[in-house]
Amino acid sequence: MFDFWNFYKGLLQRTDYFDDYWDTFPKGRHMRFKSETLALLEKVINTRNSEELASVLSIIYNDGADRDFTRLLLRLLKENWHKSEEDVVGILELIKDPLSVGKLYEVAINIPDYDDMRALAKKCMWALSSIETPEAIEKLKLLKEFDDPIIRENASFHLDTVANKPQL
Repeated sequence: MFDFWNFYKGLLQRTDYFDDYWDTFPKGRHMRFKSETLALLEKVINTRNSEELASVLSIIYNDGADRDFTRLLLRLLKENWHKSEEDVVGILELIKDPLSVGKLYEVAINIPDYDDMRALAKKCMWALSSIETPEAIEKLKLLKEFDDPIIRENASFHLDTVANKPQL
């Protein structure tokens, strides 16, 4: 039987990041540990522990997340005490909650000084593209007109992808 808390403790204590530690974690995003990860996420936000945040986000990404996580993840995108924005946006992409559309757009247009390749904006566009609501598509259209060639090109790609996606 998998011991979540023992795994989490080991994750925080490990120093060899090339080991096979994650091989012991159950495969598949089945949200087996939803209550634990929600509680941990709220705890690390309140304590502003950026190192622990990275571990919690890794577990959430591997275990899965649903709309119950959205509020906390959006709160993280408003905070500046961590450098996990790309991880947060990646989880929001998996959740596909329309509630995140406005914040994803806002993050995409507020380009960090260090982000020459617009990696964070690109992740936001992947998330917007996965949400596929009219509001998300409208935000991609606005990004297609944004005054940045990398963002414009990527927004155009995502709009083409959404437009050419087969309807079920």
